[in-house]
Amino acid sequence: MDLVLRGKTPLEKRWLQVKPTIEVGKAKADTYVTSKISHAAFFDDVFEAHARLTQVLDVVEGLLGPDLKLYQDQVFLKPPKVGSRQPYHQDVPLGFHIDRPDLVTCWAALDDATIENGCLWYIPGTHKREILDKKTWAAYEKQAVSGKLGEEVPVELKAGSCSFHHGLLLHASRPNLTDRSRRGYATHYVSAKCRYHPPIYGRTLEEEEMDAMLVRGQEYPGCR
Repeated sequence: MDLVLRGKTPLEKRWLQVKPTIEVGKAKADTYVTSKISHAAFFDDVFEAHARLTQVLDVVEGLLGPDLKLYQDQVFLKPPKVGSRQPYHQDVPLGFHIDRPDLVTCWAALDDATIENGCLWYIPGTHKREILDKKTWAAYEKQAVSGKLGEEVPVELKAGSCSFHHGLLLHASRPNLTDRSRRGYATHYVSAKCRYHPPIYGRTLEEEEMDAMLVRGQEYPGCR
């Protein structure tokens, strides 16, 4: 893992993100150079093996059906002391252009994820409300930061365990204020029957690389 984080593996630089405050010299991380890795399973056998774990796919199949693709994956790093807050958001409109918007994320803890070092927080039931506008996200975030969002719940995990959430579930994570890392690996799955549509936020559809990996079942014509 440390070799990957330090850019010493074949992963292309475009999939490695350095925390901006570290990159410009405003903050210093004791351990990590990279703060996020994308597309790891598409280039690395170890990450791909995790993405294809039977135990994980069995859970996802129970939610999405028997034909599954890995749309994207991300390693999230919250280095000690400098790991920042991730505001409340939904995953689907930020880069998962699928119809229907049924995305399931398996979030695996590589370190113990606690309230103190920045575990995920969920707002239960929000996945039933379809795609929300960013003003609504911001309203939830404002309540959370002020300590007035009573409906949010922490998702503390032991290293080696995982949680699952829908792509429309509002979720966030707090800063890492400890001396311990909080690393997590998220694998994002969709039905192999899904169709792609123009993005709501972010890049145009033409800028997206639709290279979703079939991990269980079969392909379907027109679904890539």
